[in-house]
Order: sequence, then structure tokens, then C-alpha cells
Amino acid sequence: MSSLNPAPITTYPEALAWIYSFSDTERTGAFVRDREDNLRRERELLARLGNPHLAYGVTHIAGTKGKGSTSALLAAILRAASVHAGLYTQPDLHTFRERMRVDGELISPEEMVRLVPELRAALDATGDTLGPYITYEVATALAFLYFREAKAAHAVIEVGLGGRLDATNVVQPMATVITSISYDHMAVLGDTLTAIAGEKAGIVKPGVPLVTSAQAPEALATITRVANERAAPLTRVAPAGLSAATPAAPAAAYTYRPGRATGEMQTFHLDTPTRALPDLELGLLGVHQIENAAAAGAAADLLRARGLPIDDDAIRAGLRDARWPARLQVVARAPWAIVDGAHNADSFARMFAALRRHFPFNRLILVFGLMADKDLPGIAAEIARAGVDAVVATAAAYPRAATPAAVAAAVRERLPGVPIREAGDVSAALAAAYDLATPRDLICVAGSLYLAAEALRWFATRPDVPAGAIEIAGVDH
Repeated sequence: MSSLNPAPITTYPEALAWIYSFSDTERTGAFVRDREDNLRRERELLARLGNPHLAYGVTHIAGTKGKGSTSALLAAILRAASVHAGLYTQPDLHTFRERMRVDGELISPEEMVRLVPELRAALDATGDTLGPYITYEVATALAFLYFREAKAAHAVIEVGLGGRLDATNVVQPMATVITSISYDHMAVLGDTLTAIAGEKAGIVKPGVPLVTSAQAPEALATITRVANERAAPLTRVAPAGLSAATPAAPAAAYTYRPGRATGEMQTFHLDTPTRALPDLELGLLGVHQIENAAAAGAAADLLRARGLPIDDDAIRAGLRDARWPARLQVVARAPWAIVDGAHNADSFARMFAALRRHFPFNRLILVFGLMADKDLPGIAAEIARAGVDAVVATAAAYPRAATPAAVAAAVRERLPGVPIREAGDVSAALAAAYDLATPRDLICVAGSLYLAAEALRWFATRPDVPAGAIEIAGVDH
């Protein structure tokens, strides 16, 4: 909690230092109290602020993978439709301000300085009977407050972890979305897809329409069961060939077929219950992003049915123009250099498939580092399956990062004949990758968003990276 008679906050660094003065589970991976109290604590804080999260419409988005991209895609559609909309996501790549945007613009340092004292006063007034707050809960309240102050008409809110007990689950949404379900955060969410899906489905509200692009049968069955129990109309999104009903789930109402693919974009065809949308252009790469775009399109249709002025032109423009850094982001050519935030086995499999689909190259060189609590053996198996030609094991400058030696050992066990180097930091790892590469090869950086962020900052200093290819609005960490 804040101390009594605290020094006034007059600068952005002071505002940020106060937010980070709370226990930060993103950095440590440690939970400081019973998660079952999460929502009580967040509701109490928001009540002290006048319940800002009730001042605008909300779309609430959960999932293991794709929730951030789907959130960004839906926000881009809303922006194209001239809907004044906020977007709350996490974690950030370079600056805390990336977490909250209105109409695509990051919250300003000045607005942070203006709002944080109000937030601090509200938090002091709650006392500590519900246990200590964490950085994520404080940041979530700040985002809700900022969207009200900005007079947003709608807000796209990404779940941080899970769904049922996430601090964002205090919202009363107009629509909810659950994206792909796979194994991640198992120590917290459970070690089966049924258990994980159950936590994600905690965002489903009685009578509120739900879109899901989940494909795993046990996850889809769980989501369908929860939707039925809560009388939440369910819209399923699926590839055209996997759209049939099952005993545990309805047929997909939205189906997609991939089209052309280049190193800059891709197209796809989307069939909806009311019309076909052919040749949609998508600026994000990989078939998994087509899945996310289809889910965003389905959510946009639900919002249109509830009164938002979203037409097909806005859907097309939003999907075409959306950008989401560190998701198969192309930063250089000859050799290709790609930065991606993949951090579990499923996302690595999708990433490797996308690299083969979008880019011609001879050898694949992977710069790889991840957090110590991730599924290193499972990811190493995907690396072996993908036929990677060389690996540079490294670590982001982050408390939870696995050591380069641990990363290298896991990969070496699966790929005994492949060259594997260790590099103590990201700069050294990227320099080593360039030493290995020829102009016809591809260098891919993956393993965590923290690693991706450091890589993007390294690439931004290179003379061969075009101006504006990497946008960094400041570095807070």
C-alpha cells in the first residue's frame, strides 16, 4: 500500500515507480496471496474510483494464444469504424504506456501523471483488509480510469492470466471472446486443457454473446458447456474443413480459408452466417493470425448487432491496417530477420509453419530464450520437429529468464547434431546469429516477449533496418 502523506507525484518516472512499487507477479512469477480474493479487491478499488469500467461498452478477450492479436485486430476494426475505443493489453514491449491506448495512441506521460494521484488516493482509502495489491491490479484500474477520462465509447480488454480470477473479470461486457487454448501457466490454471479452458471460460457472462476460435476438442467442449449453463449465445469460428458440429459443440458459424501469402501480408476468405467476405487482406502473418482475424470479425458482427456502427468496409480496413509488434515482425532482409513472441510449444509449432509459408530461405537460425517456468522440453521438441539448422541460446535481462546453459542443454538433447551456441545476452546472441547466416538464410528470434523486445531495440540501431520499421515510443525497463 502507499505510505501516509506520500510525496506528490509530479513526473512520469515517479508515477511509474509507484505502479511498480507493488508486488509484480509478471516479473517474479510469485503470487503473494490467495487468488480467490482477486475480484473482491479489484471491485473495491474501482468502487473508490466511481466504477469507471461501467462507463463504456466492453469486449473481453481471453485465451492461451492469440488474445493479444485478436484484441489488437478488433481495436483496429473499431478505429476504422470511427468508434472511439480503448485497448488494454499486457505485457508491454518497451514502455508501460503501451498497455493502454485510445484510438491507437498510447496513454501520454502527462495523462499518467494526472491520473496516478487519483488512483493512489483511492487505493489508500481501501485499506488492506483484502490483502496487498499487485502491479497488474493497479494497472488494470488505471486503464479503466483512463478510458473513462478519455470518454471512450468502447474498450477492448485483454485478460492477463486465465480469466475466472483475472482482475479484468469485473467488467460487464457486450461480448466476450475466447481464442486458442493450449498448455501454458499450468501451475496456476491446471494441467489439462479442460481445466485451462474452464479458467478461460470464467469470463463468460449470463446472456452475453461469446465467440470462440478454440479448436482442441476438450477445450471446445468445456467452453460450450459453460456457455450453455450461462445461456450465453455461442458463435464458433473454425477452418472451413473443421467446422462440423460435434456431440459437445455446435457447428462453426464463421469459417475461413487461407489465400495468398507473402512476406508482407496474406489474404483469406471468411464465410459468415449472413454473407461471404472474400479476399480479406491481413497485415499480420501466419494462418494462426487468420484464425484471430476471423474471431475479431465475428466479434465485430456481434458489436454491430448491439448498435456499434461497424460495416464491412471497416472490417476490411481494420484487418488490413492492423499491426501488432513482435508477432512474426519482419525487421530485415538478406538475411530475413523475424521477431516473434512465441513462448509455448503450440505457438512455436504455429510460428515455424508460418515461417515456411511466408518466407523463402535456405537455413533457419533460431535465437532462442524463454522464461524458466515455461515448457522447455515441449518447445525443444517443436524446434527439433521444425528442422532448425542452428540455435543460439540466450536469455533476456529478466528475473524469470532461464539461463542460456539450460536452454542450450534442452535443445541439444533433442538436436544432438545441430550447432548450438550460448550467448549471455541478446546483443551477443544476435551478433552470433549474423555470423552464422548468409544472405539467403532466415534468423528468427523467439521464446518470450521480453526477449523479442530486447531484439527489437537491437535491430532498431542497425543501419540496414528501414526507418519506421520498428516503433519504440520510449523504454521504461
